[in-house]
Amino acid sequence: MNIDIVSLYGVGQSVAQFFAHSYLVAAVKFFFFVYVMVLLVDVVILLILRGVSVNLKKTFFGAERPFLRRSTIIGRWEKILSRLKDDNPSQYKVAVLEADAFADEILSGIGYKGTTMAEKISGIHDGQLETKDALVEAHQIRNRIVYETDFAISLEDAQKCLDTYRKFFDEVELF
Repeated sequence: MNIDIVSLYGVGQSVAQFFAHSYLVAAVKFFFFVYVMVLLVDVVILLILRGVSVNLKKTFFGAERPFLRRSTIIGRWEKILSRLKDDNPSQYKVAVLEADAFADEILSGIGYKGTTMAEKISGIHDGQLETKDALVEAHQIRNRIVYETDFAISLEDAQKCLDTYRKFFDEVELF
């Protein structure tokens, strides 16, 4: 059986020309394009209806993330830091109290349950936050400010406490 390679080449060219210039093939391509677009839109709609955005946030960040505007966060933090510029120790206490309240709001926004900051911190499993121990210490200073009437805090201690809260905010990628 002899096969003429030149004639096979010619058949191949005619088939290639058919696929390149045929209205039938163009119609099939258009049909498949529309079909794929409809499937993609359906997948996106199903993911939205399922609430996958929350699942993606948990997957990427390990927890839900609160939606806050960056300018609001920075403005609030700058206001807290501005309290340390006064030479008034009561302003140092207020700065620590405000930073603790801010951290409490962030923990609530992330999804930790509890009525108090201590309950929310206790809900943090080991390895979830590197700053957990430092956050506990900073919260204990906050409790001393609130419950001990004669508690005095120095500027250095207040700055150390605010540095702890800042590290926590950095860890949860708030800034």
